[in-house]
Amino acid sequence: MRKETATVLHFYPERIAWIGALLLSAGTLLALPFLLTMQSIDSPLLREKREKIANLTPYTFALNLSQSRPSFSIPDLQGKMTFSFDPPRPDGALDRNRLLVRLKQSGESQRVTLPCRIDLEYQRDQLRFAKTKSEFWVELASLPNGQIEASGWISSIDGGKVSAGQFQVSGQDCPIQEAQEFTEGSALRQLAEAKWWGRDLFKTAGESGERIETSDLLEMRENDWLVWKEGKWQKSDAPDKELPIAKIQSITPKMLILEGWDSNGHTRIGLGHASGPPFKMKGEDLLSAIRIRSEKQISCMIEKQCLVLKTGDWVLKTAGRWKILRKKEEREAFLNGKLFGELFILEQISQKQGQKMIQGRLFNPGRTQVVSIEMAAQGRKTARKLP
Repeated sequence: MRKETATVLHFYPERIAWIGALLLSAGTLLALPFLLTMQSIDSPLLREKREKIANLTPYTFALNLSQSRPSFSIPDLQGKMTFSFDPPRPDGALDRNRLLVRLKQSGESQRVTLPCRIDLEYQRDQLRFAKTKSEFWVELASLPNGQIEASGWISSIDGGKVSAGQFQVSGQDCPIQEAQEFTEGSALRQLAEAKWWGRDLFKTAGESGERIETSDLLEMRENDWLVWKEGKWQKSDAPDKELPIAKIQSITPKMLILEGWDSNGHTRIGLGHASGPPFKMKGEDLLSAIRIRSEKQISCMIEKQCLVLKTGDWVLKTAGRWKILRKKEEREAFLNGKLFGELFILEQISQKQGQKMIQGRLFNPGRTQVVSIEMAAQGRKTARKLP
């Protein structure tokens, strides 16, 4: 029997480091001749390329940016502001240093005492008063000739200030102020929110004054005063020394101008006419089926409502229905503004060219407009006897 032999491989870990170092040394010795040959061949060429790169001029360019300081447009303060001195209160002395400054675009106003500084700012392209110290302001001072000198300034970067213009102006009349310019709930705010109904055409010219509706309906003449008492405006013959007061300054066809004083000073308020659209009611639109019952009595239809009227009757429309005011207290309530609505008065029954005619007047609810009515009757109505 034949015996077989097997090949055995032996592994020695402690010899790994020694074998690696031996292989690295052998590789370096083999590559050394090649590296020396390349250096001797390429050296002149590489030196020439390095010299060309060194002699190249660096590439430069310019943005043409200016080194000057930024510029800005100086606002036209004179064209954006108005100035008015407070006229004397009827019961007090005039303080010539009290000034009302108003911004035209925003409508804001501020009362100051000269000399003073007013800080300003722009919001949405509108000039407004700044609530805190601003980088933009105007300084105001009074001059010996009675004019006002205004100097505008803008803070500079170095902590100084740059002039924004200077001008001199004379004090103007106090501008007419809107209701929103006054403090909510104040006396002058309530007066600016009042309605002006004009003269009462129901009364004769000598009896009627300008009617102003605040919490009450007040009838004012040019010498009358309004005084703020007990939380509302009341009519008075004389101004009060300590309370807010007002009076009529002027009247135009479309506006009643009041001037008033409170603890802050003088103001002017404009009230537009509250008469509403033109009153274009025609007689035939109001009356129909007119029949003569006697020399002083008719029967008719007023807006589909059957009524029997006598000459001199007042017929008032309230809550959509017509009612004859025959009682004294009802007529007084209407005159005093406690009853309100359209009013028709049958004034007379006459005869023209053999035709019976009725004549009357129709007043609008505010009694600021009146329409004369003249219509023909349909003839005398005869009473039928019952069988």
